[in-house]
Order: sequence, then C-alpha cells, then structure tokens
Amino acid sequence: MSINSIENLSDELFYEIFDYLNGCQIYHAFSNLNYRFHQLINSSSLLFKIRLGYYSRSNEIFMNNYKQILLLNKNQILSIYLWISDNTNQIISLFTIDSSFNCLESLMFNSIEPNVLISVLPKLTCLPRLFSLTIDTWSIQNDLGDIYRLIFNLQKLKYIKFTSTDSNDYDITISLPIATNEQISSIEYLNINHACAFDELFAIISYTPQLRRLKFLNLTGRNVNIKDIKPIILSNLTYLSIYIYEISFDEFEIFIN
Repeated sequence: MSINSIENLSDELFYEIFDYLNGCQIYHAFSNLNYRFHQLINSSSLLFKIRLGYYSRSNEIFMNNYKQILLLNKNQILSIYLWISDNTNQIISLFTIDSSFNCLESLMFNSIEPNVLISVLPKLTCLPRLFSLTIDTWSIQNDLGDIYRLIFNLQKLKYIKFTSTDSNDYDITISLPIATNEQISSIEYLNINHACAFDELFAIISYTPQLRRLKFLNLTGRNVNIKDIKPIILSNLTYLSIYIYEISFDEFEIFIN
C-alpha cells in the first residue's frame, strides 16, 4: 500500500529521522502539532541531541524550546553541544545539572571560559551516564592542573578531548601530581589538544591506566629531562598519535620504551 501522507509513516521511521535533527528543532516543529506527535516527542524511545550554537541564542523561539526541553524532558537528552562566546551566564543558568539527566552521555563545550568551566565541572559528577566530554577553551590562567583534577573526578567518563589555546602555547603548564590508587580514572580515550611537556603527559596518564587511545601535542619549549621520568605501563593501549615540537631520536626511544 502506498503512503500518501507523512502521518502514515511508522513511529520507528520518525525516530530514525529525528536522530539527524537538533532536539530544539524537533520540539519546535512537532510539540504542538497534534496528539500523536506530542506523544512521540515525549516518549522514552526518543532521545534528544541538543545543539545550542552561536546564532541560536538570538532566536527567541529556539531559546524557549531549549528551556522547555531542559524543564520537561531532561530524562530524554542524549547529548548537549554548547557553543559559548557571549551571554555565558544566561546559557549556564538555564543548564541546571542534576541526576535527572539520566540519559545524558555526551557533553561538548565550545569556547567556554576557564572560570565558567571550573564552576561547571564539579556539577557533572551527579550524571550517571556521562561517558564523553569535549572541551574547547582558551587559557586565561596558564595552569590547567585544576581543570584536569576536576575531569578525573568524573567516574563514568570514557572519552575526553581537551583543547586549550593561548597566544603563546609555550606558556601553558599542568601542575598535577602523580596519581594514587584512589585517584584512578575510567578514561579510555584521551585527546590532549594543547601544549603538553613530557613530564606533564606522564602525570596525566598516571590517572588513566585503562587508556586504549592516546593523542597529544608536545608543542612546548620547556626543557624536560625525559630520563628522569618514571615509566608508566598502559597495558590496553592500541593507538598512539603524537605531534612533537622537537626531540632527538634517543629521547624518542626513551619515551616509547
């Protein structure tokens, strides 16, 4: 039998279509359409992917839908992408984090200020299924050690990509002690997308013994005697990508060993 109306499509097909759309757009288009679609978008079978970009904040209708989803459909949100460059306090104030986000698996913060990031990270510990975290910030404070401490407190996390830019990447430092057994993280995929010296790298991965994939930049002019760094065993590591600013072959051999 031929289908001559969109409403004759199955619920399963709509869910597949919705998977490609911004959750706020779904809410705007279908929430008040009719009873069937109201039931569809409030069903536990539908998980929203929320994307709040730079231009979204100037759209009052979009922002109202964003508020409604955060108010009424927290338990249906799978991922949130926040592009934050101005009006930061307004966006973060709407995003009250608690354990009712019980399906939230992925968070992405783009252009978030370091002080705002530090205020948000402790609140993420209540999320029972936060497996993926992507951070893009700029370094007002040159020491990223406090941010890494907060990241390693997220017990369910499996993937982290941390990008931090500075006018001079050489100024970025990471004051982080070697981890104790009580500080071990569940992270398996680590992408360090900022300047990182070798001793800082080994301090970071001491928290992540379950690593499977590691990617990092070594864009730093700080001299480190790699022979003084204690080795760390990563038994599960299957992928390593490194971008090194300057290193001799002998030092590289020591690092790989």
